[in-house]
Amino acid sequence: MRIVLVPALCTVLAAAAFALDIGKPSPVFTIQRLDGTKTPLTQFRGKVLALALIDTECPHCQHLTGLLNTISKEYASKGVQVVECAFNEGAPQLLPGFIQKFQPAFPIGYSNHDAVVSYIAWSAVKPLYVPHLVFLDRRGVVQADIAGEDDFMKDPDNNIRKLLDKMVKPATTTGAPHAHPKTTASAAAPSHP
Repeated sequence: MRIVLVPALCTVLAAAAFALDIGKPSPVFTIQRLDGTKTPLTQFRGKVLALALIDTECPHCQHLTGLLNTISKEYASKGVQVVECAFNEGAPQLLPGFIQKFQPAFPIGYSNHDAVVSYIAWSAVKPLYVPHLVFLDRRGVVQADIAGEDDFMKDPDNNIRKLLDKMVKPATTTGAPHAHPKTTASAAAPSHP
């Protein structure tokens, strides 16, 4: 019997509106690394990018980090890059312990709350739930923007793999890879204190 953890979802101070524009180039976004380097998302052009926006103290984000560890190893040979960005208060100080405990097999860094909210085009209408996922194709075009309260997050292990499988397939003459629709779910969920 397999037990699947269904995220009750954690919330971060901020609020929501809608999402990134699916099918449009990703806005500029840079992640600060603990070694002092800055990593712009454009650095990953040529790879399918799975970006997880997290809170280091959120148990659902911690669980997702474990899933992404496995997924990043499985999909690395297919040209997939996983990256995490913490944006909770105190993230720069909390990241060393988070990294030591969860041993991410992919780049992880931090940004400030305002930069993340601006990047994902969130506004002050509803809470911003984490983890929040963004998927970019090899050209840096947004293919999915998945809010923490989206049904997608009820089974992230399988749903991330399904989406990545579609994104790594060679382009067809019929158009762009399948994209997950914009996330506008507003289901009430317990919040992270």
